[in-house]
Amino acid sequence: MILECKDLTKTYMAEDKLMTAVDNVSLQADQGDFLFIHGHSGSGKTTLLSLIGGLTVPDSGNVIIDKQDNWQRSDNNLSELRNKTIGFVFQFASLIPTLTVEENIMLPLSFCSTGCGDPEYTKELLEQVGLADKADSLPGQLSGGQQRRVAIARAFINHPDIILADEPTGDLDEDTEKDIFSVFTEYNKKHTTTFLIVTHNNQLAATIPNSRIFTMRQGKLAEDAKE
Repeated sequence: MILECKDLTKTYMAEDKLMTAVDNVSLQADQGDFLFIHGHSGSGKTTLLSLIGGLTVPDSGNVIIDKQDNWQRSDNNLSELRNKTIGFVFQFASLIPTLTVEENIMLPLSFCSTGCGDPEYTKELLEQVGLADKADSLPGQLSGGQQRRVAIARAFINHPDIILADEPTGDLDEDTEKDIFSVFTEYNKKHTTTFLIVTHNNQLAATIPNSRIFTMRQGKLAEDAKE
């Protein structure tokens, strides 16, 4: 088991009311698992990913990655976890506009001292995401779908064990969305990387072989029954 969440809860104040974003959520994932979470806006999906990724501290509960609780790690160790063990694909590409495609992909390499991905791996990733001819382009010269592919390659550069993706295809057309999911499934197959993806498209998620699909409602998570 590479990931285990135990009784995670996260609350926050909104308009002088205490709101529960994540309500006693437990989840387990093995290496190579492909998990999808869908649900209405405000159901707690993004907060859950943030808790798993070590970006947000839970009010209670545990996130255990590689048999160690995130919040029992030192600050340096937690930073290393977020850089090397976990790859993040956020809802928007969030590329640095003054850096080239290649430089954006290589950016995570600059934040760790040893054991990171090989800069030459960037070329392979560009091939995988279909942007081999765009290495020297700036983000502003790319379409939205191409920018999203760069963000995905950037998440892959350090060979992470876990990919956390928050609505990675939410603003893309249907064909581009299918292409992005194909990149994920091929990478999963090749590297046995665990994927946890928040998506609005549970129908497309259901087409991924051996995937597990969860629904989140008002902070609570439940696995969908298999058909």
